[in-house]
Amino acid sequence: MSPCIKRRRAGIVVEYLDPVGQRFPSVTGNALSRAAVRLPEDLSGAPAVLLAAYRRGTQTDIDRWRVFLQREAPGLAVYELPVIPSFAWRPLAGVIDDGMRGGVPRALWSNVITLYREGGAVRDFFGDRGGYRAHVALLDAHGVVRWFGAGGFHSAAAGALLAALRGLETGPAEAGGAPRPTP
Repeated sequence: MSPCIKRRRAGIVVEYLDPVGQRFPSVTGNALSRAAVRLPEDLSGAPAVLLAAYRRGTQTDIDRWRVFLQREAPGLAVYELPVIPSFAWRPLAGVIDDGMRGGVPRALWSNVITLYREGGAVRDFFGDRGGYRAHVALLDAHGVVRWFGAGGFHSAAAGALLAALRGLETGPAEAGGAPRPTP
C-alpha cells in the first residue's frame, strides 16, 4: 500500500494515497486530434509527463508547466489531461472538445487527451486536492509514477521534477534517488 499524504483543508485533515511508485491506471480518452488514446500503453515506452486538470481554471497552471517543460526538457512527451468524469457532461463531450480545439494550437491536439468515461479512475488515483492546480506526474517507460506534484507550479517543484527526470535518464544508482516534492 502506498504511503498517505496528509493535508489540512478547511480545518479537516484529508489523506491521499501517494501515487509515486504505482503504475498509472489504464484509461482511454480521445485526443483533440480525434484519435483514441490508451494511457499509459500508448506512450511509446518512453518517459512522459501528465498534466491532469479537473477544473477549467487550472489552465494557467497547466500552461506554466508546459512552457517550463518545453524549455527545460524539449524532447520529453507532455500530455494535458482534462478530466471530466461527471455523467452530466458526457452528452456535451463533442461541444466541449470543439471548444478546446478553438483555444489549443493544432500542433498540440495529439497531446491533449480528454478523459470523460474513465476520468474517475484518474481522479481516484491522484486524488482531487481542490483548487486550480494541475496534478503533475512523471511516468517512467513502464507507466509507473516516478514523481508527483499537486501544489501548483513553483521553482522547487519544477526543480524536483527535473531531478526526477534526470534520475530516469541516469538510473537510480547514479541519481541517488529523486527528491520528492510536497504535493
